[in-house]
Amino acid sequence: MKLMICFSLVAHENEKAVMDQIENIRRFIKGDYFIVLYNGGPNKEFGNEVCLKYKEVKLCSYSSPLKYRKTGRVLYDVTRWLKSLNISYDYLVYLESDTMFIKDGFSRYLYKKMKGYDFMGQHWRKYNPKKDYPRSPGTKSMFKDWKRWEKYFKEKYFCKTSNPFQTYSYTIIQKILKIVDGENLEKLLAKSPVESLGEMIYPTLANKCGAKTRTYPISFKQYNHWKPELRKKDVKKALKKGEFMFVHPVKSNRVRDWIMKNAK
Repeated sequence: MKLMICFSLVAHENEKAVMDQIENIRRFIKGDYFIVLYNGGPNKEFGNEVCLKYKEVKLCSYSSPLKYRKTGRVLYDVTRWLKSLNISYDYLVYLESDTMFIKDGFSRYLYKKMKGYDFMGQHWRKYNPKKDYPRSPGTKSMFKDWKRWEKYFKEKYFCKTSNPFQTYSYTIIQKILKIVDGENLEKLLAKSPVESLGEMIYPTLANKCGAKTRTYPISFKQYNHWKPELRKKDVKKALKKGEFMFVHPVKSNRVRDWIMKNAK
């Protein structure tokens, strides 16, 4: 198996926590990979120390400060930056600062599950705002602002997934970048009140490009959700069940330290 994974990691502050997360990736990801660190904080120097310490980490120069629950531009910035440098990969996996791996096997998992597929995500759903009912705060805000986004997508629907661990093939990313209307997307990102756009923009564009889509097992939801945050006892339970390779959200430093000391 020869597979190159690009992990897109968005972080805002605390380089020590980012380094802990990179050590987590180094421990549990077997095979070839690199990490694109997106600096979503106000400190322009954030991430420089990380990149000096870890040769597999690249700092996205298209990074810009992000507001809470406003990370919609990250995948757009990361993928067009990678393209500008002619950096190739097999799969791009989106990570956040509170994601953690707890077992190895993720590379083998992608190799097996992504064969013949272009996208894989958690809680993937297709919405028609004229017929369906919104199920989350982000979806509700998209329904309210749908007229603008309908004009942008030029479709009667949008797709939504959970941000962490959404996975795209290199091929579908290139197709997305060909149809992205960057000028109008920038205007929407600046004006639209929609939250969690990162869960909707690229999933919708991937579907528009004909992506063959699949989802992570529904059981993953038990230890991968928005809130509440996971405690040590939750991670212990996840470790006892063979199918869980990653968990989210892990915000406590004590839980993160416990994972690095006890997970195998």
